[in-house]
Amino acid sequence: MSEFIIENVGLKVGLEIHQQLSTNKKLFCSCTPFESDEYSIKFQRKLRAVKSELGEYDPAALFESSKSKTILYYANLESSCLVEQDEEPPHELDSNAKNLVLIISSALKSNIFSEIYPMRKTVIDGSNTTGFQRTMLISQGGHIDVNGEKIGVQSICLEEDAARLLGDKGNIREYSLDRLGIPLIEIALEPVEGDSKKVKKLLWLLEDYYEVQKRSLAGLAR
Repeated sequence: MSEFIIENVGLKVGLEIHQQLSTNKKLFCSCTPFESDEYSIKFQRKLRAVKSELGEYDPAALFESSKSKTILYYANLESSCLVEQDEEPPHELDSNAKNLVLIISSALKSNIFSEIYPMRKTVIDGSNTTGFQRTMLISQGGHIDVNGEKIGVQSICLEEDAARLLGDKGNIREYSLDRLGIPLIEIALEPVEGDSKKVKKLLWLLEDYYEVQKRSLAGLAR
């Protein structure tokens, strides 16, 4: 058998950046996000797969549903409310989170849509009490300049972060709701071609790029 050399494969890597936005407020309510191991509320749910608007089941949702997990949720009233428990409709979208993602989209020369709507992404692993994640497609196209190289942007989304996994054993899976609903930006990049060393270098450069952008935007969320 000939030696496997990854550089001869024609490697393409699609990078996706997820980052919480420091707005000190959740995306669809006024709760202040912070982690705590003290909980005053505990409840359980069982989630199941349902058909999409096209009348089809998502294969990943069917696979997760086959595990028949009981989900235990733990909540602290100082970091979550009835919105995170799916006992109250979501409130108005946080304007600071929206403004930040629009500024980031503009900085990346991404084409911002004239209308933005929350969409439902089916998630029944228990990481969201509703059985879906609320996400908004903000823009498409654009690029990131990294040391003179342009990396294309496929899309930029604003979405709610998932609940924090506490444990998963047997038929029981446990989550904390303190992280659920924190504003999250998702930037999907065009596939990067090259060898593994180049891709690794780009990852480090992208991290440096993000840190610079974060410092320049730090005052906007206050």
